[in-house]
Amino acid sequence: MSFAYNSRSRQMKYKYEIIRSARKSVSINISSENKITVHCPWTMHITVVEKYLSEKMGWIDKVVKRNAERLADNDDVIEYRAVYLNGEKFPLVFCDENRVGSDAIYVRSVDDISELYKACFSESFIENVYRNAELMAMKPSSVKIKNYKGRWGCCDAANNLIFNYILFMLPPELQKYVIVHEICHTICYNHSAAFWALVAKYEPRYKALKKALAGYNFLISLY
Repeated sequence: MSFAYNSRSRQMKYKYEIIRSARKSVSINISSENKITVHCPWTMHITVVEKYLSEKMGWIDKVVKRNAERLADNDDVIEYRAVYLNGEKFPLVFCDENRVGSDAIYVRSVDDISELYKACFSESFIENVYRNAELMAMKPSSVKIKNYKGRWGCCDAANNLIFNYILFMLPPELQKYVIVHEICHTICYNHSAAFWALVAKYEPRYKALKKALAGYNFLISLY
């Protein structure tokens, strides 16, 4: 159980949300859209929270600035004038058909993007997942594509892998990182040191790729 509320004191330059729970430590999360969330124990006083925020203000400023610049660079995507495909931007054209062209992505509505992408790219993506799993000597029970809010993929207790179709918008190296990440969950179901060591075995650049992937999180809230 947790409890959340919004706060902004005269001393703090950013609005933030506090989520209190039974945890013992305090942490800060900044989303790709610059939503700041503080996770802290039930009994932590607001003055302690704001002291912690003040101590981290240099880091917060850096992240907020970087996110703001990235969002500004993607205002055409946010305003549905363009859309990503394999890491490249294409004009998004609204018309009376759904079609992937060499010059643009054509759709009847924003809601049709998911169906178009899944119809055109799911099969090859799923084949890629199985190909990587074979190279890693691991066997997922099944691979599916769906619309997700808040995550790029998951592995359930039965080793079924489910991926967000928005992955098709990302550069191939980030698609592969998510694929490797989820395949590794068929062996390690948590994010322990053993899990990350397994990921590193098949994707040594995972730390940089994980950081780069976070820069595309804003896409999940768009579609």
